[in-house]
Amino acid sequence: MKKKILVAFGMAALLTGSCMSAFAAEEAELTPGVTVAEDADSPTGYTVTFVYEAADATEVTLTGAFTFYNLDESIRGKTPEEYITPYDWENNGMFEAGDESYSEAMTKVEGTDYWTISLPLPCGHYQYVFHVDGAEEKLEDPTNPMEASGVENGMHYDRSTFYVPYDAEKQSEAIDFSYMAPREDGQSGEVTYVNYTDCNGEAAPLGVYLPYGYDADREEPYKVLYLSHGGGGNETDWFAGGSVDYIFDNMIAGGTVEPTVLITMNNTAYEWNFDVIIDNLTNNIIPYVEENYNVCSEASGKAFAGLSMGGMTTSNVLYNCADQFGYFGIMSGADVGKDFSTLDIEKMKEPVIMLGAGVYDFGLEREIPEGQEDGFTLKGLSKKLDDNGISYGWEEALGSHDWNTWPQLIKVFAEEYLWK
Repeated sequence: MKKKILVAFGMAALLTGSCMSAFAAEEAELTPGVTVAEDADSPTGYTVTFVYEAADATEVTLTGAFTFYNLDESIRGKTPEEYITPYDWENNGMFEAGDESYSEAMTKVEGTDYWTISLPLPCGHYQYVFHVDGAEEKLEDPTNPMEASGVENGMHYDRSTFYVPYDAEKQSEAIDFSYMAPREDGQSGEVTYVNYTDCNGEAAPLGVYLPYGYDADREEPYKVLYLSHGGGGNETDWFAGGSVDYIFDNMIAGGTVEPTVLITMNNTAYEWNFDVIIDNLTNNIIPYVEENYNVCSEASGKAFAGLSMGGMTTSNVLYNCADQFGYFGIMSGADVGKDFSTLDIEKMKEPVIMLGAGVYDFGLEREIPEGQEDGFTLKGLSKKLDDNGISYGWEEALGSHDWNTWPQLIKVFAEEYLWK
């Protein structure tokens, strides 16, 4: 199942702010779900309207990644406490950061079972849930359900998602996330979820992206990128949260990266035991993929990347399998506690390595209390790589430890590092 991207243009009436105009309440047809509409009165050029049906509720709250910040060079590795609301967004380089960090009460439409709220939002891929009557339970948008893999032992994403287009005039100083938009010309790859037999002998899920025009009989095997999610995530995260399929669709169509197969997995199932994860990757996942898809088996055509705990995973894959992959993208976290004297440093010098995180990302760097060691940040890993003469690229994105940062980084990894 693919995520839904709901966009409507030319609405006769829009709901603005956190309450409805009298005209909208009386005349506009309320559509349950999320509607993204062009709006000349919006500072971003778009207004996003949420409508949730809850007949017996006394309170409904929208929660999502709708907090914005200006860049403060003096703050690194942590998200500032004070944020800017969508209503105060300005076209001055402001960027979104934070994960489910914004909540606002919705307004009930008199005489109906509908609750609604409207926000002006700039370009981007957003995630949201609803809460009813103060309960902690995350409720999906029933008209825009969370992406689920739908296979045996498969998982689902934990939020509904939508995309807001870019307005070149009103958002001229904002990040243009158009590379996350679904293509409208048919040049789109295919995402499916399948089962393989894991290291425990059980059915386990994989997400598989085959690029547009994929040919199982092509003489030259396709390059393949294996992707790990972060803590608590699963095989759906990179597609639902990161729109990595749309990103690769657009890069491939634009000629900035060659057609690539993407493979996602569920590493949470192994409780982040890196030895087990690597055993499962090398002895179960990769053999399944190479047997069932026309992908390269040589290191020069294989890459591994991950974020947060997936970054920890990627660093361990580098430590143990440096000769099996030609490219590593380590994002927003790394296993810095590894004793490098036990590693094959010469092997680790061979692959192309990218370290990347958000400027406000706790995986970037942090102040280490006296007597403690840095066991997680990329700054800590970079020092160890430097000390051992291992080269790498360093990338920073405008964002935090969230799905605003990782799409930026995977695009950079693909266009500037992969298959070069």
